[in-house]
Amino acid sequence: MRKLAWAALGFAAAAALAEYILPTEGLPYIAAALGVLSAGLLFWRKPAGRRAVICGFAAALGLLAWWAHYTVHIAPAEALAGQDVTVTARLTDYPERYDAYERAEVRILEGAPKERALLYLYPDGEGETLPDLRPGDVVETEIRITSAVTRRGERSRTYTAQGQDLLGYIRGEVTVTGRDAYAWRYWPQELCHAVKEMCGRIFPADAAPFVKALLTGDSADLEADVENYTAMRTAGVLHIVAISGMHLGILVAMLEILLGKSRRTGLLCVPVILFFMLMTGCKPSMVRASVMMLMLIAAPLVGRERDGITSLAAALLLLLIANPMAIGGVGLQLSFTCMLGLVYLLPRLMGWASDHLPMERDIVRFVVGTAASSLSATAFSLPLSALYFGAAPLLGPLANVLTILPVEVCFGAGYVLCALGAVWPAAAMAGGRLLAWPVRFCELVYRLIARVPAASIGISNIWAALWLALTYALFILWWFRLRRRRVSITVPVSLSVMGLCAVLLAARFAIRPGQGRVTALDVDQGLCVVLADHDGAVMVDCGSTGLLDAGGEAASYLFSIGKTRLDLLVLTHLHADHANGAEELIYRMPVGRIILPAGDSDEEGCLDGILTAAQKRGTEVVQLAEESVVQVGDMALALYLPNAAKDMNERGIVVRAEMLGKRAYVMGDAGDDAELALLAAGSVTDMDVLIAGHHGSRTASGVLFLEQARPETAVVSVGYNIYGQPSAETMERLARYCDTVLRTDEAGDVTIRFSEEAGRDGEKE
Repeated sequence: MRKLAWAALGFAAAAALAEYILPTEGLPYIAAALGVLSAGLLFWRKPAGRRAVICGFAAALGLLAWWAHYTVHIAPAEALAGQDVTVTARLTDYPERYDAYERAEVRILEGAPKERALLYLYPDGEGETLPDLRPGDVVETEIRITSAVTRRGERSRTYTAQGQDLLGYIRGEVTVTGRDAYAWRYWPQELCHAVKEMCGRIFPADAAPFVKALLTGDSADLEADVENYTAMRTAGVLHIVAISGMHLGILVAMLEILLGKSRRTGLLCVPVILFFMLMTGCKPSMVRASVMMLMLIAAPLVGRERDGITSLAAALLLLLIANPMAIGGVGLQLSFTCMLGLVYLLPRLMGWASDHLPMERDIVRFVVGTAASSLSATAFSLPLSALYFGAAPLLGPLANVLTILPVEVCFGAGYVLCALGAVWPAAAMAGGRLLAWPVRFCELVYRLIARVPAASIGISNIWAALWLALTYALFILWWFRLRRRRVSITVPVSLSVMGLCAVLLAARFAIRPGQGRVTALDVDQGLCVVLADHDGAVMVDCGSTGLLDAGGEAASYLFSIGKTRLDLLVLTHLHADHANGAEELIYRMPVGRIILPAGDSDEEGCLDGILTAAQKRGTEVVQLAEESVVQVGDMALALYLPNAAKDMNERGIVVRAEMLGKRAYVMGDAGDDAELALLAAGSVTDMDVLIAGHHGSRTASGVLFLEQARPETAVVSVGYNIYGQPSAETMERLARYCDTVLRTDEAGDVTIRFSEEAGRDGEKE
């Protein structure tokens, strides 16, 4: 490994330690000690000594760089958090508009630390929006500065990893006061914006979001298409629309096809690569790909050997020198682990394939090459994906093999059609309608793969997490030991497949006859409760306003207990923290029936998406107008409508479930008024499990209700919020009347098991 690679390793490791573990105030002292230790190793003349010295000095520099970046750029902005200031700022890109808010990326010029910042505008209900703005416009407005390193009470790395050191919420009118004298430097952003608009004009509505994301990396419209976005995530192919080396490789290949492979073409590729990197926003994956591609192009031009590891190390070092806190970015970590797999494993996999497969056939070379590339890219990134997103997509290689060719066609032809649209719109629109068919094919493949129950396996299941760890241990053992003893690769592959089959089979028998369970999933600030026995599964609510994805968490949990179908989904009411994950859940797995309150107002825009998804998937939707009893498996569900007040919370559905002689109440957001209405109607009886109402709000779980209910176990589903939930007095009441009180923000997923033989047993899974 080259010296540059060792330096990058030391620098990156130190930056990671500073980002995740080491105290900020102690970094200079630790760096000094590391520098002294490295200097002492200068007398170690062996190669290992030289590598240790390079790593040590680079690590010391990495610690100092992280500390200096925090001190100079982050700390001054953090000191102003919570203050209202008037700032002058220059836009560095076009504003982004979403359903609930708008945001603009700017460079602060006056009134606050002169850093890159994100300014958010949440409409006040009077139609207030940002004016039409372009990169280079200079604006003035009042903002409230907020922390870029703390989000929802926890350490966040989302913004600082992208170089955005200050956040602000716009509180006044935004006034354009001028334009940057060097606005020409924003031509790449102008071109990117033009490509996005052209995609919307020349491609059909169902294909435009995919093509726009593929060409520019802007996936906002694609994310709004919940069905396709969910399918892509489950199939493990979101990297296709994250601008990266694949796109750059296609672009360079197009130039070589048009101009031929030559020194002149190589030189022409340099400005094209740089412009494309600027146009797509200098994302870490794009910077990494650009640096690597430029080094690979430049190597033969200057008479040097091409070396993938050195190129990768140079790209990483360049990114971290510019912003050491970028090491905390999920995108950067996934991008570099994917590329490390391609650089290190792909040549070896292809060498093995050449020795064992008939590679002289074009179709075999294409399939094997695509599969090997996908496996190589996944090998090192899959554990990170599982760690960050809670699931491991297992069928990603298959999805890549089936769609990589149409994706490459769409990328190359998409840019050609956008250019054609500027001079001959009619011809471009005709080409767009034609190119929409490969897009539809890809989306169909992703949807079909996503419907396979084992397409993505959630690691919240301890057995699935253990299988993943053992699979990696097997392959590492084979690579470094058994391979040299002529042990075939089919041995670890077979053992891994057998282990996966065992995990899936165990999930099928997770709930045996005569057993049942109530599970309150940890979905942050929201509610998602699963009632399941051997023969059926019911879910009450599926929503979260926190950082977790309620629909994905719910689907992963159901798969982990062997449920490939949800018999009934009850939505107590249509607030986002109870219903915004339902649409994704319907696309992730079959749902037999949905019950929601009749006449419930859709204040937060959940209903339309749920109804559309239900219609596409053949799910029955029932709007409940009166109390009802539903039987699912051996579970009897009584659905109450307190109709206690005009407030939506008090009119929501309350669920009483009976299984194996035990009772569980799920209160939704019901408060005092609904509880009193249920008491008056005689609908409250002794209960074994209470899913407390309104996330432990002060106005829920009243004394009269608890005296009548006397629950053995109470569970509060809650996460970070600004409402003070759960309130101290409610928790005190629950502790007084219940044997056990659990909170999902402290205990995680909470499962209470019922059994005919053993009675009731509650535990955290």
